Amino acid sequence: MPKGIEAFKCSNCDAPLAVSPDDAVITCNFCGNTVTVEGDKVTKHFVLTPTIGSGQVQDKVRKWVGRGGKARVTEAQLRFVPYWVESMNAATRFQGYKRHEDTEYYTDSSGRRRSKTVVTYAPIDGRFNEDRSLNILGRRGAMFYSFDEMDKALRVTKRDITTFKYSTITRIEKTPVFLNSELSDEDAFEIARTTVSQQHRSRAESGATKIWDCKTKIRKLGAYLLHVPHWMVRYQFGSETYRVGIDGHTKKVLKGEVPISTGFRAGMLFLSILGLALGSLGAQFISPLVPGMEAAIAIVLIIIGLIIACIGTQQSFKISSEKRE
Repeated sequence: MPKGIEAFKCSNCDAPLAVSPDDAVITCNFCGNTVTVEGDKVTKHFVLTPTIGSGQVQDKVRKWVGRGGKARVTEAQLRFVPYWVESMNAATRFQGYKRHEDTEYYTDSSGRRRSKTVVTYAPIDGRFNEDRSLNILGRRGAMFYSFDEMDKALRVTKRDITTFKYSTITRIEKTPVFLNSELSDEDAFEIARTTVSQQHRSRAESGATKIWDCKTKIRKLGAYLLHVPHWMVRYQFGSETYRVGIDGHTKKVLKGEVPISTGFRAGMLFLSILGLALGSLGAQFISPLVPGMEAAIAIVLIIIGLIIACIGTQQSFKISSEKRE
C-alpha cells in the first residue's frame, strides 16, 4: 500500500478501510479520518450536516408514498457523496470580428428609390475577469439514483456547510457510509479549469461572428473537500420494490418511484379501449362525411386509434412512476 495506509487499515482508529484501486482520497467509515492515498491528512474538509436519521426517513417515505402507509422500508443507507469545491480566478482576452449588415437607400438613374445591403466587419478585442467556484463530483463517471437532483440542490444548500466532525454526523446516524473520492484535488482542479475555459470561449463566441484568438488564464484561489449527505432508500409495496432518494440535509425527496394506482391503470385501460373505438368506429362513421377522402381519413383515424391504444396499454402495465417533493 502507499505510504501512510498499511494493510488497508485506518491510521487513526485501526479499523478496516474499504479501498478500491481508483480511490484518491479515503474516508474511514468508523472515525471519519480522511487522507489521500499517499497518507496525507485532508485538512480542508467540510460537510453538509445531516438533519434526518433512519427512523425519520422511514416515516417520511411512508407518508410520502401514502396509500394507507403500507409502504415497508427494506433498506435505508445514509451515504456521503464527495465533492471538490474548486475556487479560481479566470481572466480571458479574445480577438475576432463581428459581421454587420446595414440597409442603404439610394436613387437610381431613373429616379426610383432603391435599397441595398452593405456588409461591414468590425474588429473585436474584448476581455472579462471573474472569480468562480465549481462543485466537482469526486467520483469518475459514477451515477446513482437522484444524483442530478442532488447536484442541483447543492448549488443552493452549499452555504450551510460546516467543518467536518464525525461526532456531529453520528449523532444523527450511527452507521454512515462515506464514498471515497476517485479524484484528487489536482484532478478536480483540472476538470474545473477546463470547464471554465470552455465556458469563457463560448461567452466570447456568443458576441462575435468569428474568434481567432481566445486565451484564458486560470489562477487557483483555493479548494476543499465537501461530503454531501444522501439517503438511498428502498421500500416494498405489494410484491414490488421501489427506490427513493432523499437529501440528507434539507430532508426533501429528490426523486422517488411510486406504485401505479389501480385508478390509473383503469384509466389507461379505458384510454386503450377508446383508441380502438376511435380507429374502428371513427373510420366507419366519420370518413364517409368527407367525400373523395374516405380512404385517407379512415387510415388516419385507424393509425391515431392504434397509437392511443398502444400508449394506454403500455402505461397500464407500468409498475411505477416518478415524482419529486
